[in-house]
Amino acid sequence: MAHKYDDTLSRQQLADRLEEWARGLRAGRLEVEGKTWSVPEKVAAEFSLKEKKGGLALKLKCRWETLPEYRPEAREPVVRWQESFKTLKKRLAGQFKGLQQTVSQGGFPDPQALADFVKDSQAMAKMGEPEWGEALESYLAHIAALERAVAGQDLTAAKHEMADLHTAMVTCHREFK
Repeated sequence: MAHKYDDTLSRQQLADRLEEWARGLRAGRLEVEGKTWSVPEKVAAEFSLKEKKGGLALKLKCRWETLPEYRPEAREPVVRWQESFKTLKKRLAGQFKGLQQTVSQGGFPDPQALADFVKDSQAMAKMGEPEWGEALESYLAHIAALERAVAGQDLTAAKHEMADLHTAMVTCHREFK
């Protein structure tokens, strides 16, 4: 479930919304659009205030677990998904590192290693959240380009695609973490 706000507000409307959320945080219950979440005593938070080229950007990012509030029958599939997704991500990280090392040393990946990476990347894309759509499409396009580069024995293109894949992964992790 995502509640994303992209709106132009008056200064007063923005302050009212932030004050409403602050009251909820202080009370330990955050309510947004009819949905209420418990807020633990400790919350991971990131703040950023940056002025650049005549503009000011203020960002607040908070994170806490909501799984304890799930009913047991609803909690089990989420835990299974989290565990399988984490396992897949770890496997992909190892595969990518191996591919990256081979290509950076001037070689082409073993066909089976590349096929496993492609298969696991496609599995991850299927498990992805809907809001990851565009980022995953870009990632999969770079994988397809890497496959073409390896099939054509084009080392320059393979190195380029490995760099693009690395950038895509870093960007995706930063945005959707």
